Amino acid sequence: MRPANPFYTSNRIPSEYFCDRVNETETLVKEILGGNNMILISPRRMGKTGLVNHCFQDERIRGCFETFFIDIYDTSSLKEFTFRLGKQVFDRMSTVDKVKAVGFLNCLGSLRGEFTYDQSTMTPKFALSVGQIRRPELTLDEIFSYLEGLDKPCVIAIDEFQRIADYEEKNVEAMLRTKIQRLTNVRFIFSGSERHTLSLMFSSQSRPFYRSAGVLELLPIDEPVYVAFASRLFADYGKTISREAIVAAYRLMDGYTYFIKRTLNHVFWETPQDWEVTEDEIPRRVDEILDSESATFKDILSMLTMNQRLLLSAIAIDRKAVNILSAEFVSRHNLGVPSSVQSSARSLLKKGFISRLDSTYYIDDKFLELWLRREAGV
Repeated sequence: MRPANPFYTSNRIPSEYFCDRVNETETLVKEILGGNNMILISPRRMGKTGLVNHCFQDERIRGCFETFFIDIYDTSSLKEFTFRLGKQVFDRMSTVDKVKAVGFLNCLGSLRGEFTYDQSTMTPKFALSVGQIRRPELTLDEIFSYLEGLDKPCVIAIDEFQRIADYEEKNVEAMLRTKIQRLTNVRFIFSGSERHTLSLMFSSQSRPFYRSAGVLELLPIDEPVYVAFASRLFADYGKTISREAIVAAYRLMDGYTYFIKRTLNHVFWETPQDWEVTEDEIPRRVDEILDSESATFKDILSMLTMNQRLLLSAIAIDRKAVNILSAEFVSRHNLGVPSSVQSSARSLLKKGFISRLDSTYYIDDKFLELWLRREAGV
């Protein structure tokens, strides 16, 4: 059955509803087949996770590899990293072969005695807490040893990989690099949104992961390609949207895949049969989305200091804020003194509310940016 709405906002998208990324898919698949590790870089919500899942569905990968995906954005320690990887391996093996799943738990000698049992089947369950992983390096060795022994090669995609640089334990980069370079049955996709941090991790001669993976940078899908894609989906359902309307959504969201899809998903629901969506309808529909997100955005602001809120709003107003420590920027937005701006920027970067490319600061969450602009009367 075809979906009620063809504009998927999840990361698992059937191939017929996946837009373009033909070259990127081919590059990633070929590198994996060639036994290479890859770095996938792009801003958040540009489609990294969707692309990885799309490659995992490719028949050349799906039938020949065991695939695993973990997001470590909200982790802060090696314990959490190890827990998340172990749980993903167990969950994935459980869907493939229950015997393999039990075999995986039996390999975790460092956690023996910690597992509970399903009373109906008397098979172990991965019902652990992070605190039960007392020796994460040893547990990680056991996980990798299990994957090395599988009858299929494996691919592990680690999203927001740059987080390991901030883990509370020391030398996590060096430790992981040592373990990974010994593996022959496992390939890795290291994806992340902090371009500067990832580039340093893999291009600096002083860092453990130096030159250990190829690089693929994910850019916005070309505007004409997305226009043709969206037009086709509307037409397939007997609906019509003007080229200008799709362009308006694309440009309003700066080409960020998720936010374009979310906008068109909402527009699609609100469009009756035999009705053409025009350009002037896009701002109204985006306002409806912003209204629905308003409570969440207010909660976000409540977690920030006054200086941080002022800087976040200033960056939203400029959309691409350059030289935020300059007298002109600080004065124009009434931000006080450069030292407080610098401190606020550092905190907002760490919390993931803003991103930076060279001297330019911007907000990846386009709905938050547009909501802040609307609140500021811009």
